[in-house]
Amino acid sequence: MSNYARSAVVFFLLCSLSFFFSRCTNSADDIRDYSRLEREPMLEAEAIDLHITENGRLVVRVQAPAMNSFDRAAKQYDEFPDGITVQSYASDGLPSSSIRADYAIYQRREKLWEARTRVVAVNEKGDSIQTEQIFWDESKGRVYTKANVRIRTSTAVLFGKGLESDDRFVDWEIKEPTGIIAVPGTTEQFSKPHLTTQ
Repeated sequence: MSNYARSAVVFFLLCSLSFFFSRCTNSADDIRDYSRLEREPMLEAEAIDLHITENGRLVVRVQAPAMNSFDRAAKQYDEFPDGITVQSYASDGLPSSSIRADYAIYQRREKLWEARTRVVAVNEKGDSIQTEQIFWDESKGRVYTKANVRIRTSTAVLFGKGLESDDRFVDWEIKEPTGIIAVPGTTEQFSKPHLTTQ
């Protein structure tokens, strides 16, 4: 190959490469659009009504107006920005317990639920808890909060700050009790484990 031909090939390659690399630049708008996509959910759903069954029997029903699912390398979570209602069912098919909140988020890797704002949970005995924030550690089967709580049982209304419980909200403890109001017409004594402070 002559020097002229070699120079022509090199010139052609340099022109091609410079054209190629000039087309590989991203504008500020392109970068902004891409970074905005990183914050967007991978999945959006509306009017969620999920029925979870075991051996053909309904065990849990989850309802939510909206769900956003985020699946990033650093964090994987499902968000329920407009609230959530979860109803569990006993083996006889009757409702046994429930929880409702104006906002919820589920951290998939940690298996950790957080419910916030006007949270109301009711256990199988009909006892109810009201708080502004509560966590459920799914892998440990524990429910807890550091927020103020109001618990209504058949015999009393209890107030306090902080709560720990099993995930069925049957064996619970208020960490810092602040008051008890007896329900008129009941004679049952209050159980001391519910009023323990630590």
